[in-house]
Amino acid sequence: MVTTVASPVPRAPWRIWRSPYLWLAAVHLFVDGLVAITVGLLVLTMVLVAILGLPLAFLGIPLTLGANRAVYAAGGWERRRARITRDQEIPPLIPPGRTGSAVVDARVALADRGMWHQFLYFVLLVPMATVSIPAIVIAWSVPPVLLFLPLYFSKFEIGRAQVGPFVIDTVTVALVVAGLALLFLLLVSPLMIRGLSAVDALLARRLLGRSETGELAERVSRLVTSRQQVVDSAEAERRRMERDLHDGAQQRLVSLAMTLGRAKNRLVEADPEIKELVEEAHAEALLAIGELRDLTRGLHPPVLTDRGLDAAISAVAARAPLPVRVEVTVEPRPSLTIESIAYFVVTEALTNVAKHAQAARAEVRIYRVGDILRIVVTDDGRGGAAAELGTGLRGLADRVAGVDGTLDVVSPLGGPTTLTAEVPCGT
Repeated sequence: MVTTVASPVPRAPWRIWRSPYLWLAAVHLFVDGLVAITVGLLVLTMVLVAILGLPLAFLGIPLTLGANRAVYAAGGWERRRARITRDQEIPPLIPPGRTGSAVVDARVALADRGMWHQFLYFVLLVPMATVSIPAIVIAWSVPPVLLFLPLYFSKFEIGRAQVGPFVIDTVTVALVVAGLALLFLLLVSPLMIRGLSAVDALLARRLLGRSETGELAERVSRLVTSRQQVVDSAEAERRRMERDLHDGAQQRLVSLAMTLGRAKNRLVEADPEIKELVEEAHAEALLAIGELRDLTRGLHPPVLTDRGLDAAISAVAARAPLPVRVEVTVEPRPSLTIESIAYFVVTEALTNVAKHAQAARAEVRIYRVGDILRIVVTDDGRGGAAAELGTGLRGLADRVAGVDGTLDVVSPLGGPTTLTAEVPCGT
């Protein structure tokens, strides 16, 4: 069982005495006093000396850095103690990194909220121990003493005992007090330890560990980084496939087509059927080369890596079956991953225009606004395009969403159609 706030001591009376956490919690609370006296005072002294010595750069800077490290070390020890005695996992605070400049590091260390949170924990541990140690003594010492009162109260010189304002001078009264002490020992004492342990656990969770918001932010940051690595890896794989296809299969097909072309030219007096087969094979090889070139262009053309979006999109526009006006203003140049996505959006959008829009012209505008790359593709076709109606536009939306981008399509019936994609540039 892992707890982050409440004590692991059970609530039910019939389970509480069998739980090892009841005794571990009592030990933890008792050790709080020793920690407050030793580690707490040491941390308090180091931080105060560091603050007072800060104006003396040669002395204050190393003292400040040392105090920061000492506080984090003490906080780590307290987190381990909480894990051992009450199974409490506390996400550790991250100390500030080193910049290489001792002066800057000292300023960052002094302004570090994590250090001050842990420092406050050791300060509050003093009043916590002041309450918990007497409570432990009362919980485990007083009830056993009163439990055996009927056996020895008459042995006192005056023949009676006094507990606060109450005088025990008969066996009956002593038995009543013993009964109450037994109930207190069985029911109240464990709950006292449990309550103090819960308060101590809450104090440690709030001051020695990261907040839930900080944990979520860190997790989101890790997920964003992980997803970006996956996207970059996929784009790198696309570029590798393009190089392999271009340098391998495409070159072999070109060589095959040239060989078939030479064979066709030499079969002047050959059997017409053989000549027809060779011509058909030559034509198929040329078609395969064209399809392979189209495929590699859709993956990641070399011109995109070498010369950027302007040259790559201009080449796509030049091959389009309709006039396409291109305007690209992207400075500074984004990453290859973002360029690949922008290239993919434009090529797919122009393919859809050529196949479905019945347009006479189209326009492509790509420009950068801060850290956002905006791609706008407009045509004067018949309109009616919608992402939910076509797998092509859904694929575009999914590709853009992979890098936290957005895709918007405005396409009323009768046109015009405007497709706008926005993707974060990152760099």
